[in-house]
Amino acid sequence: MNKKQLVKRVSQKTGLTLAESNEFLNSVLDTISETLKNKENVFLRGFGSFMVKERKPRRTMSLNTRKMIIIPGKKVVKFKTQIL
Repeated sequence: MNKKQLVKRVSQKTGLTLAESNEFLNSVLDTISETLKNKENVFLRGFGSFMVKERKPRRTMSLNTRKMIIIPGKKVVKFKTQIL
């Protein structure tokens, strides 16, 4: 399911217009994104949780040069579903 299909489904279930459903979905996603940028977790009871995790730097071999390289650490968003 892509975003357009999700907006259509929300519109059908809520009776909102497609434009209103799109605005609603965008505001929810923007709020989740802003919260994660502020290093806070988002817990949606009955659905799951979004959290920011830090990946450590790691060493690996470049397949092209066969030399060891270091991949820098970074922050990634993780999602964990809540089993119903």
